[in-house]
Amino acid sequence: MALQITEKKGNFYIQGEITCDNVQALKLHFEYVLRKRKYVTINISDVTEIDSEGVVALTQMYHYALLTKKIFTIIGVGSKEMYEHFKNQNIA
Repeated sequence: MALQITEKKGNFYIQGEITCDNVQALKLHFEYVLRKRKYVTINISDVTEIDSEGVVALTQMYHYALLTKKIFTIIGVGSKEMYEHFKNQNIA
């Protein structure tokens, strides 16, 4: 399934796969959103696959939000590996 991003009441919903084929577009989209907003919430409940580049891209978006003093939240049932990755990050 192709990646689809929708917005409802200020929250973003991602459907489909986050893979090396679309991570650049995903990052560009949310970097733009983070420049315009103070808070960004992404729901990944409908993500069917996240490859390693997808996890890296979400991590980079998270770090970009930290550097720009924005609040970036990922919610929803998603890849256990992604949650473990974030849990094991050393954030200074």
